[in-house]
Amino acid sequence: MNTLPTDNDPVQAWMALGVQSAILARTMPAVRHDLAGPLSAMRMAATVLKRRLGTGELPPAQAVERVEQFEGHLTRLADSAKRLRHWDLPAQDSAQPLAAVAAQAIQLARPLLAMRGTDLQAPGPLPETPVAAHTTLCLLLGALYHLAETGSPPPARITLQAVQGRSGLRVQADGQADAGLAAFASQPVPPLDAAALLCLARHGGAHVQCGAGWVELDAAPARPDVTP
Repeated sequence: MNTLPTDNDPVQAWMALGVQSAILARTMPAVRHDLAGPLSAMRMAATVLKRRLGTGELPPAQAVERVEQFEGHLTRLADSAKRLRHWDLPAQDSAQPLAAVAAQAIQLARPLLAMRGTDLQAPGPLPETPVAAHTTLCLLLGALYHLAETGSPPPARITLQAVQGRSGLRVQADGQADAGLAAFASQPVPPLDAAALLCLARHGGAHVQCGAGWVELDAAPARPDVTP
């Protein structure tokens, strides 16, 4: 029977990196969209602002309003760019509340899963326990993609819920997605399986349990020597 490498085996790190790359490949379209959207809006706004300023037809109050809109786009752009640090600087695994990391995972995974007819929900309050943000985000995204890709047809919804008595999360898949949407969406090859999640969890110091239609995650504790 095949077994995962031990924690001291350098192959474990390479396997975990491969899993993380597979998760990134699924997530990057959402990150790219969040970066491109504000840039496109700023480009169009700049063209209009330049033309109206050149003709002298823009009152000062409206000019200030346009600049404030630019500031809003820049804020969105900066927030989106900061997300890239989760992939570029894995060593800086800063401490963030588990609820905030879960919200970010839902936001990043929602566009891809929506194309497959799967809705993401977090109906109740989630733990505020500080966790290692990078490792936890990767594992949560991996759990969401795993549940969305292993069912045929995909689930109609995936919910994130607190685990009673623990600072962990249960990711639960339910129902069946619309057959038309499921057939239209492209299926990543190969799908993220339970072995991939276990490999990534072991490497990141977290604990994962997987079953038919569910994943339970005990996040890796935050390092006290790393700041956000």
